[in-house]
Formats: sequence, C-alpha cells, structure tokens
Amino acid sequence: MTITEFLIARLDEDESIARAADSASAPPGETDGEPAPAAPFLPEQQRHIDRWSPTQVLVDIAAKRTIVETYEELGRVLAKAVDSGRADEAAVTRNLFAGLQVAVLAHAMVFADHPDYRAEWRS
Repeated sequence: MTITEFLIARLDEDESIARAADSASAPPGETDGEPAPAAPFLPEQQRHIDRWSPTQVLVDIAAKRTIVETYEELGRVLAKAVDSGRADEAAVTRNLFAGLQVAVLAHAMVFADHPDYRAEWRS
C-alpha cells in the first residue's frame, strides 16, 4: 500500500463517519421537531463542537484530498520528466514534489496508530 492509498482510505473512513453524523443529526436547535434545550456547554466547548461539525470535517477532508491528489499527479509528472530527459523540468517538479511530500508525510502521522501505517513514513 502506498502512502496515498493509505491516506485516501483514511479520508474515505472519515468522510463516511462525518456523512453519517450529518444525516443523523436534527437541524440545529431542534430535536424531533421540538426546540432543543439550551446546550449545557461553555462557550469554549461549543466553539470546539462547531469547529468539528460534520460540515466542517467534510470541508477539511476535501482540502486534504486535494493535497494527496496533487502529490500523486506531481509524482506522475516527475516520472515523465525524468524519463524524457528534460532535466530543467524534472528539477522544478522534484522540488514541488518534495514540498508536497512533507505535507503528505505529516498528514499520515495523524494515523500512526493505524495497523496499515508504515514506520518509513515517519518524517
């Protein structure tokens, strides 16, 4: 399993959980069509809950997918540039790829306790 396959699988899992939570929840301020009682949360707690709402999590997942997909695409572009002998293009692409690799490796560390995580991905 590649690091991108690993990350896409984790993002798929997170997306599934967020979508299930989103579809299971009542509209804000309602439970079964009745107004909900005031939330027993401190303002700091409520901000945290709001930050990690299913909608926000889905936006976060989409951004992370963009990073992973761009990393994969740059890997393909780099391989083509190297194979074609275009040294200037390969050098520029290699630098871009290295920068994204830092981001991808850092994101993978979030899942270091997952059984499919590889020790070689530690940056």
